[in-house]
Amino acid sequence: MRSMAPRSVGVGLLLTVVLGVAPAARASLGMFPLPFMRPAPHDQSWLKDLPDRPSRGKVAVFEVNGDDVYQPVREAVVRVLRRRGLNVIVTLRPMEGATEHRETSQALNLGAYVSGQVTGEGAKQAAVITLTSGLTGHRMASARFAGPTDKIVGDIGRTLWTRLGPPITRSCKSASRPRAREREPLRIDASDPLD
Repeated sequence: MRSMAPRSVGVGLLLTVVLGVAPAARASLGMFPLPFMRPAPHDQSWLKDLPDRPSRGKVAVFEVNGDDVYQPVREAVVRVLRRRGLNVIVTLRPMEGATEHRETSQALNLGAYVSGQVTGEGAKQAAVITLTSGLTGHRMASARFAGPTDKIVGDIGRTLWTRLGPPITRSCKSASRPRAREREPLRIDASDPLD
């Protein structure tokens, strides 16, 4: 009479691997994940600029330095601002200097720019969200959040507007008023040189 113990262990291991209960077991056996076990793709719909609509103002949100590959901190900021009725532009690249901020703000009717920096890892991670005025091109306010990424994202959803909402609202109201140009556009004479 043969023992059934080795066969039942093999069936149990096979069920564990097929059902995906033990990814470590799959890795140790050199098996690849099955197609039906692929994770759902991350929602990236927030990365699209929505068409202009009547709103409380227009704000640009730049990429957050040090953010994860799916940009959860930036996504949380964009979602908060859109929930508050702002048109949010996410396709602009960061600019250098107050003059460039002012000129872009005037051309696109932007009230403010939002940028950020994430430092550290795990529980010692910190994110600083900075608000720059579109009218002056200078830093107006900032908010600091600390903890793991999930906690930072939750705190942004709950408290970002109470901390940065008033300066954003003031800046957007100022940007909606007519402004005089700072200087005339640069014109280059490309005609034939004088003899």
